[in-house]
Parts: sequence; structure tokens; C-alpha cells
Amino acid sequence: MSPPSSLSPDFYDAELRAHHEHLRAAYRIRPGDEVLDIGCGTGLTTREAARAAAPGRVVGVDVSERMLERARQVTALERLDNVRYVRADVEVHRFSPAGFDVAISRFGTMFFSNPAAAFANIAAAMRPDARLLLLVWQRH
Repeated sequence: MSPPSSLSPDFYDAELRAHHEHLRAAYRIRPGDEVLDIGCGTGLTTREAARAAAPGRVVGVDVSERMLERARQVTALERLDNVRYVRADVEVHRFSPAGFDVAISRFGTMFFSNPAAAFANIAAAMRPDARLLLLVWQRH
């Protein structure tokens, strides 16, 4: 996975915040859901999912340690204890099989270098009847 590594966490949040409401309106996370946030960046979507899913848990995954550091800092400040962040490449990371009810991604999946491998891996991590919601750029 090759995201733009030069982005600062502040720039990342400012640029993507405008699109965030579309994702939040659609993901319908319920209390008790186990959620995977793919390409979680600074954790905005991860933290919102954690509040909606409580007492369920949320795992935020990203390849950028810099973004994850910010995510962990803000999550600690917000005192959310049902969140875990993992530095990993979704294309090859070994998730627990059938461990998630919902997978969300705000612009994280468009950077997969091998989308087939990544989505096969995500599918293996999802429970039967799980929900997958992705927000990506559209080409015209």
C-alpha cells in the first residue's frame, strides 16, 4: 500500500474532514459492533466508530506510524478505551478470521497496490453478513 507519506496529520484532517459526513451518514454502526477502519490515518473515523459501537471494539489500521501516533494521542485525550491501532498493510496483515461486523474506509482503499489481495484479506476478516463501506474519489 502506498499512501502519500508526505502529508502532515493536520493537513490530512483538514482536507478529508469535508467528506467525512458522507461516510458517517452511511455507515450505520450499532452498539456492540466490531469495526475495522482501513487506512484510518489520524483516527477521526476510528474514534467516531468507537463511540457508536461501544461496548464493541474498533481496530484502526494504517501504514503510517506518523498518522497512528496522532491517532493514539487524540484517542487517549478523548479517553476511548475500545480502540486499538495497528501499523499494518491490509494487503498482507493477518486479521482474526471473521472478526468484524463492519469495515469502513475514508479514502484508504484507493492506495492498495494489489486490490485483489487486500480485499480478499478484508473479506476473510469479516463475519457473514458484515457491512463494508468505502469512501473513494470518483473519476469522471
